[in-house]
Amino acid sequence: MRTVRARSVVLGVAFGLLLCGVAAGAAADSPPATHPSDDYSGTLPGPAVAKQDGISLRTRGDVTVRTFTLTYDPRADSGWHKHPGIVIAVVRSGSVERQVGCHVETFSAGDSFTEVAPHDVKNVGSVPAVLSITQIFPIGATAREPADPPRCPPHHHR
Repeated sequence: MRTVRARSVVLGVAFGLLLCGVAAGAAADSPPATHPSDDYSGTLPGPAVAKQDGISLRTRGDVTVRTFTLTYDPRADSGWHKHPGIVIAVVRSGSVERQVGCHVETFSAGDSFTEVAPHDVKNVGSVPAVLSITQIFPIGATAREPADPPRCPPHHHR
């Protein structure tokens, strides 16, 4: 009886190690990722109107204001998506390419951009890209939705 029990334990441990190896292998083959952190949000009561120094903000009702840090691993890609409301991004380190329609722009540390149309963001560098994000969107809206990529001319490449 001890032999059967000992074999069961050995087989169980071997099976567990095999599963861990498969999981580790799958993780190693996974595409690079984005990592959100320091996620905070609050409600800005509306309607609100604020104007100063040539800058204006107007809301028709209550909105969610969300701020977070987003890190893109090297070669990480956000995938085509869109946001309700407005997103303001500040590149803290590294650089990213942002594609809106068929237009591609590169942003590096110290650069800022807005996101108000379907887009794709990609870290084409060899070091992580870190962005500070502020998002203002209607209460109850989904913060991110998938979007279809544009149909760009054949000579266009990223």
